[in-house]
Amino acid sequence: MKKLALLLFLITTTLFVSCSSDDDAPFVADETLIPGEWNLTDIRSENGRVSATIGGLPVNGDYSVTGRDYTATATFTESTSENEPNRVTGSGGFILVASITVPLQDPIEVEQNVPELFGTGEWTVNGNTLSVTVQQETTSYEITSLTEQSMTLKIAIDEEVTVEIGAETVTASVTGDQFIELAKQ
Repeated sequence: MKKLALLLFLITTTLFVSCSSDDDAPFVADETLIPGEWNLTDIRSENGRVSATIGGLPVNGDYSVTGRDYTATATFTESTSENEPNRVTGSGGFILVASITVPLQDPIEVEQNVPELFGTGEWTVNGNTLSVTVQQETTSYEITSLTEQSMTLKIAIDEEVTVEIGAETVTASVTGDQFIELAKQ
């Protein structure tokens, strides 16, 4: 069971709410609200499921991800030239708390320090999708809410991951949504 918790933890650390509206108009992100310095205020998951085979036995469970001790900030800078990209610079971090619950087992919780939220790289917006590219790897987030003071990002997780844990190779299917909430300074 600890192997499944470790697998889940490894998966969630490599990835990183819902929007409600009083009217029927679809949400459209105003990208002019993004430039500025944003503080991380919350990370959480919804509908997290994990399935794996460990020691020849199928294991299915729920997982959740939360955070604490937030010091992470992300500064989004808009380019002043058409030939230059928009820049994002991350600093600070947080503690990621991953919990897995499997029927007939006590929940397992694992914590890890995450040194940066996004890192340093480039950002673009296309519709309601914020794409952040760091070290030639692009991660796309759905912008579910954006005001002058707050932004909520969602990333859908639907992955098959194989991890070596000791002498055993464990393959897991992980699904769910993770949400990142930011407040503008």
